[in-house]
Amino acid sequence: MRVIGQVASLMLDYLKSYVLEGGYKAHGRSGEVLKNALHDEAFLTWVSAYEEFIPGFKEKLAEMLMDLSAPRGDLLEIFRKGLIQILSIENIEILESRLEKATLIPFEKYARWAREYLPKRTRIEVDVYLTVDPFNQGMIRPGKVFLSILQEEFTEELLKGLAHEFHHAGAFYWLDRNQKLKALKSSDEHARMLAEIFTYFVTEGLANWYFSLSRLELLPGVENRMERIKRLEEEMPQLIKTTEQLLEWICEHHEPIEDIKALFNSLSMDTSGYGIPAGHFLSGRMVGIMDNSNVSREEIIGLVKHPFNFFDLYNKVAPENIKLNAALLEKIRGKIEEWTK
Repeated sequence: MRVIGQVASLMLDYLKSYVLEGGYKAHGRSGEVLKNALHDEAFLTWVSAYEEFIPGFKEKLAEMLMDLSAPRGDLLEIFRKGLIQILSIENIEILESRLEKATLIPFEKYARWAREYLPKRTRIEVDVYLTVDPFNQGMIRPGKVFLSILQEEFTEELLKGLAHEFHHAGAFYWLDRNQKLKALKSSDEHARMLAEIFTYFVTEGLANWYFSLSRLELLPGVENRMERIKRLEEEMPQLIKTTEQLLEWICEHHEPIEDIKALFNSLSMDTSGYGIPAGHFLSGRMVGIMDNSNVSREEIIGLVKHPFNFFDLYNKVAPENIKLNAALLEKIRGKIEEWTK
């Protein structure tokens, strides 16, 4: 497991130059550092992780970094606002110190903890990229974990959250071997969206319930998230309906497909600044309902091998007011069989 600090180092170097030069200077140090970053392999690895859901991210990022004072009307505004908050030499030097400490974190320890909630013989083989990312504290891509040093100091409690990302890597070890998921992903766009939905609910559900409980429950010390969590608790029946709408549209081959993608993004992304997407909350609570019932831990952990059991297993033990429509789940089972022949 390699720990790569280059992404964060380049960003901090750029921000320091930006402050010292009073803004971006194409022929100054800031211009040189930004140019180097946009050609750096590690930095571009982080950039490419965003390209799939923010098309043109590289160009938009460069444009935003060149003028951090200009408000934006897209998702890069979250990045801009986050970077503005650390835009001083004092703050940047604090982050430089934090980056140095982060390179010494025993990441393997948290990977071992993640394996406790994964099937036997799970392999977790990833590189860790340290970033300065105001949008995502942690992010997973095949063979890569991205960890932002913009979080609070790396206390032991906070570091336990690393197991969340390592759990994703372990879950994908099995999901990438699932033949039905592969078949759906090689079919049409509606089938691919169905694969994405099951993958999302399994990976985020398990990781959030077992490693990020502060995103799901009103715990001491997370007062800044209480308002968001309370609202999501109240909205859980509606979140179930949103999930049903997604599944129904897929069964119907609803067009345009962009409607389905937009509805899915409303669950999987959080632009409120709290870092708790509604779907993370929903899927985590669904796993919690299973875990606090007569569903065995082995069955829950085994969902990374059998992702299409997720909604059925949940429905067996869910309270009536937040069950998914049984007839709809039957239709989904039929579609899976039809699309994976």
